[in-house]
Amino acid sequence: MNSTSGGSGFLAGMRVLEVSTTIAGAYAGKLFADVGAEVLLYEPEGGHPLRERARRGADAPLFAFLAAGKSSSGRDWTELARDADLVIVEAGDAPDGALLDRLAERAVVVAITPWGLTGPWAGSGRPWTEFTVQAESGSLSHRGEPAGHPLALGGGEELWVAGSFAATAGLAALAGGSGEIADVSLLEVTTYAATMFADVAATLRGDSRDPVVQRRRLVPSVEPAADGWVGFNLASAQNFEDFVVLIERPDWLDDEEMKTFEGRYRRAEEFSAAVRAWSRTRTVAEIVQAARDFRIPCAPVHSAATIVEDEHVVARGFYVDDASGRFRHPAVPFLFDGVRPASARPAPEPRGTAGFAAPSSGGAGDSTGGGTGAGDLPLAGLRVVDFGNWWVGSLAGTMLGSLGADVIKVEATRRVDGARMLGGTLTRDPRWWEYSWVYLGANHNKRAVTLDLTDPEGRELVERLIADADVLLENYAPRVLDNAGLGWDRVREINPRAVMLRMPAFGLTGPRKDMVGFAQTVEQYSGMCWRTGYPDGPPVNPSGPADPMGGSNAMFALLTALRHRERTGTGLLVEAPLVEAALTMTAEQVVEWTACGTLLERDGNHARGHAPQGVYAGAGTEQWLAVSVVTDEQWRALAAFTGIESWTDAALASPAGRWAQRYRLDEDLRAWAAGRDVAATAEALLAAGVPAAHVVDQRFVHEHPQVAARGYFEDVDHPVHGRVPIPVLPFRLGRIGSWSRLAPPTVGQHNGEVLEKELGLSRQRIDELAERNAVGDRPAGL
Repeated sequence: MNSTSGGSGFLAGMRVLEVSTTIAGAYAGKLFADVGAEVLLYEPEGGHPLRERARRGADAPLFAFLAAGKSSSGRDWTELARDADLVIVEAGDAPDGALLDRLAERAVVVAITPWGLTGPWAGSGRPWTEFTVQAESGSLSHRGEPAGHPLALGGGEELWVAGSFAATAGLAALAGGSGEIADVSLLEVTTYAATMFADVAATLRGDSRDPVVQRRRLVPSVEPAADGWVGFNLASAQNFEDFVVLIERPDWLDDEEMKTFEGRYRRAEEFSAAVRAWSRTRTVAEIVQAARDFRIPCAPVHSAATIVEDEHVVARGFYVDDASGRFRHPAVPFLFDGVRPASARPAPEPRGTAGFAAPSSGGAGDSTGGGTGAGDLPLAGLRVVDFGNWWVGSLAGTMLGSLGADVIKVEATRRVDGARMLGGTLTRDPRWWEYSWVYLGANHNKRAVTLDLTDPEGRELVERLIADADVLLENYAPRVLDNAGLGWDRVREINPRAVMLRMPAFGLTGPRKDMVGFAQTVEQYSGMCWRTGYPDGPPVNPSGPADPMGGSNAMFALLTALRHRERTGTGLLVEAPLVEAALTMTAEQVVEWTACGTLLERDGNHARGHAPQGVYAGAGTEQWLAVSVVTDEQWRALAAFTGIESWTDAALASPAGRWAQRYRLDEDLRAWAAGRDVAATAEALLAAGVPAAHVVDQRFVHEHPQVAARGYFEDVDHPVHGRVPIPVLPFRLGRIGSWSRLAPPTVGQHNGEVLEKELGLSRQRIDELAERNAVGDRPAGL
């Protein structure tokens, strides 16, 4: 590899046509441009919706960031598509199915739509906005204060996640070597990204259908410091014990109620008062350093104004100057062999007339898997050793397994996947660690073994697995595998063709590299919390998007490295930090701040250009009506339907006028909706052409008519608790009927199959290893 390219040319010769309207399609195209594909952006008359030239006199910074390195054409995109290897199409909710089928005869087509290409809502003309998709997905139902209204994600995070999944789906489909349609549903992506597998948990608990308030603030979470905000995450019992010592409340070490999540929720007022009494007397820097000494996940809660100067992003060179010099923006959020692909490239002038610059090099026919025959899954034949844990690491392995790879999940009895430890909050079953909703939701299509890296023989067996693998993936803190002697240099020595994917929270370098971090931590650090919350309240954790964004971004980088490996025969180290994927989702904050000095703030459920937009309580417990108006036509329909007399005010005739009076509109709708049947009202508004929704309970989103019809949740037969519906990949490939083939494995479930039949250990030797907990089928010490 050219050491200066950093992967910028890995997809050279691949031609991608982007027909986008939102961040989702634009980010999908950007990922391909970042690794060397030729990306041609189709622009309709008037230019791309994200340009906003009329308002600024120049391209909006967000567009310039997303379009960097692409070329532009105003020619008929269906003609341009004839020369493309991959076509990314955002076409509302009613794309021309026959056209997509024709294009897919020779290319891969990635279709991004609100509801998907199949199911009763596909092509129905149902009015929608990003906000009402959040309402339909269950995302709104759990976010916010118990006494307040449900809160949306504050920064369009689900669109970034959709773009990342769309790019990954397209690159995976290309591995099959033939035409294909990748069907990406915003509803399914948002369900996956923002409900934290609540439906799986509800099934395991046997929840009734009675509505209940699910909104509750994590304790601790975002807390006030003397000079800003700081975020915590207690992911383990050890974290709790260290935290109460940190805040000078060691008396709680013996308080059995405070030791549990549910107990702290019951005593949230008391717990939070103690935390804040301590935190308000210290600076953010002092708190973060003290927590770091205790290895408690903790981060400053950044805004755009502070993140650009954070010592870690500065040391890693993560924010770079735009090619025009007008603003700063995130760099590419992954590295190859320690080198980051170049990203400071100019955005194209609008509506050129040229097509693709050069003939295809045959990029669409390359394979990253082992089999490309008819009916094969795209990654069939690929062998993966999976050290991934929690959600982000597990997702990467699950995506590989779903696409056909043989994925062997490696745990140790002394260090099982941390997500398993959540199971005890749901059940008193003797095998409670097999009940974690996060583990079950993120770990299907794998085989599981237990091998202890601290045991010489355990490590030798892991090395034998690596020697026969195509991929090794992990998301530990950097020191874990390095201290075990399995850093990149050793992996490359064992297997020069292996691709190693490393996903530490803060990366392999920089002053924060050893900080413990989970999704909640990087949401706090990256600015995602800053944009989410009530206008007069503290920042709120989005609770979800960071992990799926990190996992899908890492998967795209991994597939890129595997294509490069197929051409060169040599492996690569891929570094995809969780925090840098999160920082990509907050790009708009940074580009607006550095270009215009505009600090984007949290504003409840409001989003510029959408007014009124919010949720309004109707008759009954937790019955919320979501309404989102974008166009003048929708406004007139809403005004006529509600009959609110004051809405004849001429000041409300324009989007700007409605935005200026958005709080008044909220009050009017709140009064109007009270006492109404929400489900019937939402349907009537939709029939009138107004984007609306009855906010879905996240616990039962698998019963949503569109979600259920598309089979997004698939029933799996689990060896401990029977049939459970789990969410699968939030996209479909046309030739694959279902994604789930193997249920999430229990601890060490496949020890005999892998260790005995594949590595050749005798049954006696396996038993001897089990005696010293080097292998086993349950966590040690329980």
